[in-house]
This record gives sequence, structure tokens and C-alpha cells, in this order.
Amino acid sequence: MENADFGNLRDWGNVLEKIEELSKAGKLGDCQHELIRVLRYNDNWRLREAAIMALPGVVKPSPSLIDEVLAIMMREDLYCEVRILAADALGRTLGNHSKKVRGGPDNPDGMTGKVLDGMKHLLDDPQPPILHKALRESVSRILNG
Repeated sequence: MENADFGNLRDWGNVLEKIEELSKAGKLGDCQHELIRVLRYNDNWRLREAAIMALPGVVKPSPSLIDEVLAIMMREDLYCEVRILAADALGRTLGNHSKKVRGGPDNPDGMTGKVLDGMKHLLDDPQPPILHKALRESVSRILNG
């Protein structure tokens, strides 16, 4: 499954090109461990944002990949825009998934329930209004497909 290697993340231009290339080819699902590695890399915001924005292009996201994006959305020490991107990517990804899975928005891995719980937690806490708006839209997208 893991046949893509992004190489040195400090060479971020090549990594961005690789993500775009794999996205266009529909092969992001083959490099989920590499996407997780990029999401965990704190030294380049462009890479993190590119990996987050690529999430809806992953056909069968692993629980580990969803968990990494969820962790970014939950991190209050990160800038609001990346948290909004994470909420939007989760909403689009799991909303697309709920369209394909009959019997409700949850999936066998329990990923959707975990994400919805995280979003509810953030909605219950004081957060910037723009983040609350993104969270409400993502919750709606997940629940309504």
C-alpha cells in the first residue's frame, strides 16, 4: 500500500509536487503513512496545509490519517486557519463517505463518531466565531452527506 516516499520534507517543493501528482492520479490512498508524516511535520505550514487539503482525495482514509487531521483541528496552539482547513477536510471526507455508506453517517471504524465528538467539544467551548462556523458546516456535511 505504501509505495510513495516523499523524501526529505525540508525539500518542500518536491513534496508539494508529489502530493499534487498523486492527487491527480487518484493514488493518495497509497501514501497515507507519508501524508501522516507530513501532517506531523511542524516546520512547514505549506506542507501541512497541502496534506490537509488533499484528505478529501483519499478514497479510503485510514483511521490514523483521520486521527492526525482531527488532532490538528483540536490543537488550540495552532493558527485558526489551519484548524478551519482541518474541519473542512474532515467534513468533506466523512460527508463523502456517509453518502456511500447506508445506515447513517457512522462507519465501521468509528471515525465519524470520533470526529463528530471532537467537533461538538469545540462547539461547546469558546472558539473564534469563524471556526465555529466551519465546524457547524462540517457537522452538517457529515450528517447530511
